[in-house]
Amino acid sequence: MNKEESSIEDIEDTISDGASEPVESISLSEYEKIKDEYLRLAADFDNFKKRSEKERDSIGNASIAYFVESLFPLIDNFEIALSQDNVNEEIKTLGNMLSAVLNTLQIEEIGALGEDFDPNIHEAVEHSGNGDSQKVESVLRKGYLFQGNLIRPAMVKVKSE
Repeated sequence: MNKEESSIEDIEDTISDGASEPVESISLSEYEKIKDEYLRLAADFDNFKKRSEKERDSIGNASIAYFVESLFPLIDNFEIALSQDNVNEEIKTLGNMLSAVLNTLQIEEIGALGEDFDPNIHEAVEHSGNGDSQKVESVLRKGYLFQGNLIRPAMVKVKSE
């Protein structure tokens, strides 16, 4: 007989004797209290798991946003290069590849001519005209959103009509 089998038999003998130690009986109120504490602990653990998952997703999203922020000088220079008259095919190809990477990362460009001015996503550097409705007259620097969150506002000139 090995060590494990002997310890199992000892436990079974102790349980079958029943007279070795008296089992404490608990009242119904104590049982309800223990059950309530168990349910609270289970709910706390479930909330902890959900909070940890949200934090992990948040850290991942922040990492992508920081990465894209570091690419803004490169993106801006490609925009300038692509707006020139005589652009090499290589520059166009690299610009398209950069746009594809941004699309893969779910980065959206904001700031287009003629759209309504929104101070939440636009940074006005110049204002002209008198009127009630404000429209984007020109875009000086594109802005970007990541999953609906603003990474960089679009720098625009605004015209009131």
